[in-house]
Amino acid sequence: MTGGGEAAARSDLPLVVHVHGGGFVGTAVQCDWTNSRLAARLPALVVSVEHRLLAPGSPLANAADDGWDVLRHVVRHAAQWGVDPAHAAVFGESCGALISALTAIRDREANLELKAQVLVNPAVDVTGTMFEYPSMTEYAYRPSRALPLLRLFQRLAVPPGADAGAVSPLYADDLSGLPPALVVVPTRHAVADHGRRYAERLSEAGPPVRLSEYPGAKHAFLTLPGVEPQAEAAQAEILAFLRAALWST
Repeated sequence: MTGGGEAAARSDLPLVVHVHGGGFVGTAVQCDWTNSRLAARLPALVVSVEHRLLAPGSPLANAADDGWDVLRHVVRHAAQWGVDPAHAAVFGESCGALISALTAIRDREANLELKAQVLVNPAVDVTGTMFEYPSMTEYAYRPSRALPLLRLFQRLAVPPGADAGAVSPLYADDLSGLPPALVVVPTRHAVADHGRRYAERLSEAGPPVRLSEYPGAKHAFLTLPGVEPQAEAAQAEILAFLRAALWST
């Protein structure tokens, strides 16, 4: 968890709940650069979720519960955390974007009224159609071996007999009433079309949505500012989007 300003002495900071990516083998530490910059430059309290990793006995539903539980806990104890619960957002990368999208849906059902959601390269379909996208074919084995990793991810995420649709935001029954979304898509990855299609579904359902593609960028580009030249631009776009959303009335 990182914070902007002295959170304990304040009660008006916006809140950003961030969920890391890493294919459910990464950790929140890999996103410290992202979170510390957000916390300092918004300013906001940025809470980083260390969710349960996928394993044979721990499916995606557990990790999704962790993301929701963190948001709900901080909002319910807003004074203790020094935040204004009316100005909150979720932000996730890759599998973390999947958890963030699910959290936004649950937030609407609980009437917590998030101000924004930022979804970076979201893998939002873990159903039988997960691999039926052109980007899956084009980037199955380049620039990384995404396809076998995603197949393992799907097997662990949705055990036999589980409802894949319950953890696939793309197939949620109703996407209306969700907070404005920024969907960031690095184009050189297998799940690029997941993000594009989810942005389309959000737009069709009514929530304001901005689809922002970064041509040539690879999967984890946002966390590699010294390696990926577009990381800084994406960080700046996310910062501007959150600042506008969180400080709006």
